[in-house]
Parts: sequence; structure tokens; C-alpha cells
Amino acid sequence: MMKAKVSFGVLLVVSSSLIMTACTQNNANTSTQAPTATSSAQNENASTQKITLNLWYWNGAISDSTIEAAKKKYPNIDLQAQKLPSGPDYLTKLKTTISGGGNGPDIVAMDSWVSTMLPYKEKFVNLYDQGAKDIQPQYLDWKWKMAATADNKYVIGLPIDVAPVVLYYRKDLFEKAGVPSTPEEIKNQIKTWDDYLNLQKKVKDATGTQLLSIVDVFRNAIGQNSEGYFGADGKYIGDQAHVKKAWDTAVKAYQLGLTYANVNDTEKNAATNNSKISSFIGASWAVGDLLGAAPDTKGKWQVAYPPGGVGNQGGSFFGVLKSSKNPKEAYEIIKFLVSPDNLVAGYKEFGNYPSTPEVYSKPEMVNKSDFFGNQDLSSVFADAAKDVKVAPTDARDDMVATTLADEIGLIDTQKKDPEKAWKDAQDKIKRQLSR
Repeated sequence: MMKAKVSFGVLLVVSSSLIMTACTQNNANTSTQAPTATSSAQNENASTQKITLNLWYWNGAISDSTIEAAKKKYPNIDLQAQKLPSGPDYLTKLKTTISGGGNGPDIVAMDSWVSTMLPYKEKFVNLYDQGAKDIQPQYLDWKWKMAATADNKYVIGLPIDVAPVVLYYRKDLFEKAGVPSTPEEIKNQIKTWDDYLNLQKKVKDATGTQLLSIVDVFRNAIGQNSEGYFGADGKYIGDQAHVKKAWDTAVKAYQLGLTYANVNDTEKNAATNNSKISSFIGASWAVGDLLGAAPDTKGKWQVAYPPGGVGNQGGSFFGVLKSSKNPKEAYEIIKFLVSPDNLVAGYKEFGNYPSTPEVYSKPEMVNKSDFFGNQDLSSVFADAAKDVKVAPTDARDDMVATTLADEIGLIDTQKKDPEKAWKDAQDKIKRQLSR
């Protein structure tokens, strides 16, 4: 496609030269005229001129070495990759840009909030028009659908990575408690949250260790749902049974004395390093967090398929803005960046788990870590990634999630009655929604 673009430019220059020559011939009444030095120079410049594409991303969204590989693969494209701060500031900048309040790039990275961009799909190139259906089978179906409309006629992003949740646990402490302690045993025997809490009760009785906080338990339980806080019609459903069940599960864990105090991350990290935490459910990227937080526990951790089902906590996409003057070339760039082989390279570089299941069984995906007792983590992540349940997302999700987390945290920090906390959370949410 890129060569076609350059050839088209050459044709324009050649056509212009022919017209100018014809005019000269008519004016001078001559039958022939040799090519001028000027026209030759124009042709040369047209054939070597680069297309400039600007790309926005944040640190960790894609491997920097993959971006460099794209620059080498497409020498006629000047790929200007701008690394921006991640989080809310990035999303705000993107929203401002697509609403016409800023100068937009050609290519943008989007996080797991990509679905909240679908109402603005007209601001994005429909990647199906560029041939994306041809590569769709390479990606996890649930991941692909996050960036597609309900009728699957419009897709605004190509998947990069996924972040399935798994159970992180201290194998030595589980063994001491006499509970299932291998990944196979845990997957086969610990299937529900009740199973998990019963197991953790035995571990606590034997070792004095706990889970993470009541807030963490709630977030993980709610993340395993296939329903979210809002229905497909935009109606609020965060007061319904699927959310209340996650709330009650976290409250039960707290009331059984299984949760650690609701403290800041620094204190949680210290507790984990000091062997006060024996298990928690977390995304695949939590591997890096755990290595940094608990170096003194090296060799004692393992991962297993999670009880309660598999949720997803993160994972990115690349899209092309409609304002791009070179959508075909931009699509070729993002298709290259998210190709299976490049996603493997990104996983090896900093742990982003690929969204392309065809690579999961490749030898280069084997990820044995001394910190995890030489266990191959990738095989567990692959097992989980295929079973992820993803709830529909809404721009108002953060407000709801924050309000619920704040209130459930008060059950620990202020000993607030759980039902009162639930009611207060719902009242606050509905007041916000009514504004």
C-alpha cells in the first residue's frame, strides 16, 4: 500500500511535467523536447519523500523495540512515536483531541477503556475498511469485540495485550496448612469463592497469614462478572445481584478475618514482603509488582487458575484517527506492531501477555521464573486468557467503582455496617447519575 502511495505521487509529478511540456510544444510549435533537469529533480524528490505518521502511546503499551522495528520495515514512513503519561491524563488528552480541541496524531494507543470510545466511532477509521477482517481470527474473540460495535460492522482498534487474572499464592504456606498447593490441584479443587475462602481460612489458622484488603477482594470479585455497572442500553445496573454478590463476598472475607487492613500500597507491599500475605487474585502484570514488592519471598510463590472465574484487568489497542491523511499506511503500521511475532517480543521484553492465542504454545513463550519456583507462568496465563469474561464498559464506570470501593473500605477502617455502607454507596451513585 505504501508503494502504491508513492507511485501515485510520482504519477502526479509526471503528469504535470507532460502537461507543461505539451504547453511549451504548442507555444513554440516544436515537435519534440528533451526532459528538463527540473522535471527530473521533481521525480526524484517524489520517489524519496517520506510520509509522516504521528503515534501516541504510554510507557508499557507497546515494546519500544517493536516501534524501532516498524521504522526499519517501513523506511518511507517517518514514524514519530510520542510517549505520553498514562492514566486519566492520557484519556483526557485523547478526548479533547477527538472533540476538536487539539492537534491529533494519526495513531493512538487505547487502554481497556476502548469501549467508551465507540460512541465516538466516527472520529476513528473503521479498520474493517482497511482489511482488518482478514486478521481478526488471529486474536482472542472477547478481546477483539471490546473495540467493535455490537453489530460488528465497525472496529476502532487492533488488540495488543491482555491481562487475565490468576491466583498468586505462597506454595510453602499452603503446603504447611495442608491445603491444595499445586496449580493443578487448585484449578481442580478450588473453583468458587467459597472454596477459596475456606482454603484461606485453613491457611490463616496454620500460618497467621491473610488475603489483601476487603477493597481488593471486592474489585477482584466484581471483575470476574460478565455484567458491569451499566447495561447495553446505558441503564444503571450496579445495584443488582451480580454487584451485591461481589460485595457480600468481600464482606464475608473480612468478617472471617481473612483480609489484611485497608492500607496504602506501600504498607501492603511491606506486608507481602514480610510474609503476612499468603495469596491474592491479580492480573498477569502483577508479576512485576510482586517482584518489586516482595524480594525476600523469592522462590516461594506460584500462580494458578483463579477461583470464581477469569476477569481481565487491562490490555491495550491501537487505533487510527479519522483526521489522519494516510489511513492506509497508518493501518499497515499498527497491523505490524500487533502482529503475533511482535507481541511475543513485547511479552519477552516486559511481560505484556499477547492477545494472539496462536503464540501461546510457542517455545519462546515459556517463562520460567526463579521467583516463582521455576514455574512456567505463561501456561497458566494462556489457560486463563482463553476463558476471560468481559463486562460492557461505560464512561461512568470509574465514578461507580470509586464510590463502591470507598464505602466498602469504611467497613474496615471505620467499622461501618456493611448494609449501611451498601445503601450509602448506592444513594451517592444515584445522586451523581441524576446530575
